[in-house]
Amino acid sequence: MNRILNATKLDFYAAKSALGMTAILLLIGIMIGALAHGAIYTMIFTMVFSVTSSGSIFSIHEKSHSDKLYGILPLKKSEMIMGRYLYALIIGAVYVVIAAILGLIMSRVTGDNLDALNYWATLALAFIYFGFAVGVSYPIYLKFSFAKAYVFTMLPMYVIAVLMLVLSKKTNFISDLGHVIQFFTANLVLVPIFGILIGLILLAVSALIANLIYTRKEI
Repeated sequence: MNRILNATKLDFYAAKSALGMTAILLLIGIMIGALAHGAIYTMIFTMVFSVTSSGSIFSIHEKSHSDKLYGILPLKKSEMIMGRYLYALIIGAVYVVIAAILGLIMSRVTGDNLDALNYWATLALAFIYFGFAVGVSYPIYLKFSFAKAYVFTMLPMYVIAVLMLVLSKKTNFISDLGHVIQFFTANLVLVPIFGILIGLILLAVSALIANLIYTRKEI
């Protein structure tokens, strides 16, 4: 466990300069929310940018050729993978907290009436998106490298858009969605719980796939 934490620290040290761009990305999210007069937009774009921040570590390591460093460190490939996903989880958790705070602030500033269900549902879905996007991109980065696979970072958004389009064509989708909303309205505490669980499951499945890819990769 100590070596996994050390691998995570190594990623944070390497990405320190890139994480400094967080303030600029958050400013963009705030501007979008202000222009749209919607706190939800700020929360959503904050989490979209979290995927960009978490994925930049691959670009940094690739440019510095630090994969060779991992080859000489007393660190198993599986431990490096666990450290990388722990790094992503911490980034995602920090961004969720920031999105939650910005959502409340933007709601007050813009006068947007953000009820409890929309607030928690947005955070839950945003974290699920983070888990899905990171879950798709990390194994691809490990397989093909960041430079070759960066174009695929938008793939999760396209998949979600197509899925929503297909679901909306179903005649019973709106009625089923209404039942879901009624259920979660009556059980509000389950919204963040479901969001966390699904997001973690997506990251865990991705970590298993990434481990299979990386352990077979020559460094």
